[in-house]
Amino acid sequence: MKPLLLLSHVQKRYTSHGLSVPVLHDLNLTIDPGEFVTISGSSGSGKTTMMNLLGCLDTPDSGTYLLDGADVSALSEKELSHIRNEKIGFVFQGFHLISCLTALENVELPLRYRGISREKRHKLAQNALERVGLSARMHHLPAELSGGQQQRVAIARAVAGAPPLILADEPTGNLDSASGAEVMKLLTELWKNGATLILITHDPAVAAAAPRQIRISDGAVISDLRL
Repeated sequence: MKPLLLLSHVQKRYTSHGLSVPVLHDLNLTIDPGEFVTISGSSGSGKTTMMNLLGCLDTPDSGTYLLDGADVSALSEKELSHIRNEKIGFVFQGFHLISCLTALENVELPLRYRGISREKRHKLAQNALERVGLSARMHHLPAELSGGQQQRVAIARAVAGAPPLILADEPTGNLDSASGAEVMKLLTELWKNGATLILITHDPAVAAAAPRQIRISDGAVISDLRL
């Protein structure tokens, strides 16, 4: 089986106040299609930088990152944007919904950027919202939805185009415990139905939900547990 993600000797540094600060050190990681992986670590461990690299929001300074066979390091910004739109469904802690658009319109928006016809994207968005249990709330604005419902809209937006990878960054971070549990149940169901899910978290309880649990510290993998 060809890996969905392959990182080989990846390094990343940032410059702060004229100093070059190493963030990721000789990172090697392989994730296969259909895996559910959590990546955890304390504040400053490199989680955010790693998420940015995995999501093609940034590129490594050295080393190789292959996503579905494409060498991310060699791509232009336009090509990276295309990869993000076609290959990755993002779920963020802050929902990132557009306040003046309904739930349905928020889910449709990335599909519109992909050039999908109005009729087809409307149907895909409807189906995605039905999958997350929001068929009765499609025409509501984000302000008319609870935090848990807004995160479900964000999940519907992430999966509507059937990307091979769902990348969730602290998806329960802004939710109460009950809503967080609902979101985790939904993400787990999506994985069981064939999605590849990478979930980045600082919460040990959330990290423990996955059959593969990676911990990083000081920009390096310190454990990779498979249950």
